[in-house]
Amino acid sequence: MKKKKLVLLAALFVFAFTFLHFYSVDASAAGGYTIYVNRKTNLVNVVNSKNGKLVRAMYCSTGRNYQTLKGSYRTVRKYRWHALYHNSYGQYCTRIHGSYLFHSVPYYGASKNKVSTEGYNKLGEQASAGCIRLAVTDAKWIYDHCRVGTKVVIGESKKLKKPSRPKLKISTKKKTGWDPTDPDPHNPYRPVLTLKKGASTKIPYGSNFNVKEKISVSSKFTSRKTLLKHTSVKGKVNTEKPGTYKVTCTLTDPNTTLKVKKTFTFKVGKKPAGTTEEKNPQESSEITQVK
Repeated sequence: MKKKKLVLLAALFVFAFTFLHFYSVDASAAGGYTIYVNRKTNLVNVVNSKNGKLVRAMYCSTGRNYQTLKGSYRTVRKYRWHALYHNSYGQYCTRIHGSYLFHSVPYYGASKNKVSTEGYNKLGEQASAGCIRLAVTDAKWIYDHCRVGTKVVIGESKKLKKPSRPKLKISTKKKTGWDPTDPDPHNPYRPVLTLKKGASTKIPYGSNFNVKEKISVSSKFTSRKTLLKHTSVKGKVNTEKPGTYKVTCTLTDPNTTLKVKKTFTFKVGKKPAGTTEEKNPQESSEITQVK
């Protein structure tokens, strides 16, 4: 009997130690960020809990007539999709307290092409029944990076910073559509990155080469010039060495944060017969810059 009690006590000790250990790890991880919400300016700031530095700024829609709760809370649960009021749904939901959530702008069904276009255009002003609405890119960021137990402070006293990304307006001719910030690869708002029409992938030996002169970029919200500034290039082409080269371009639309990545293959031709002049290797055309 005494032996059984000792075994039971040992098992309880191990359980208690394991529980406390993992609880402390989770609490520490959850304490990495603090989320601040201003109900008046309809802004959300995520800051590093240790040094107070801003990590991410977001536009939101809090409750009409200050229906969003006020105070300090800890997030308690997450849902990929969750039913909301009036037969609507939200993506990337994080429960703050009771029925109050961070979530995307409401959808008229659990389908990515049924977002309320009117609701999306109201980001930055009070519009909800109490929850905190966000663009999909921001709701997903909290869902992905802020663990359960993250501290949330809601009120009006703290002045919050606006995001560098502008508030985008989308057409309300239709009541439903896509959130332009949704990273889903089927989102019609994704920027386009292709080779220019008629651009050859065959590169003459010894010629000048710049991949950005060969690609075509476009977006419904951003100019080509700006998109090219936000296109990074990885890989190089040595036009004085015949062979096949792969160059990867990554385009990030700064207005939607959507990314598209493509790899292009180029082939440098053989050195023309009878060519004797050798160029300085430093003059060879190479693409090495990575922004």
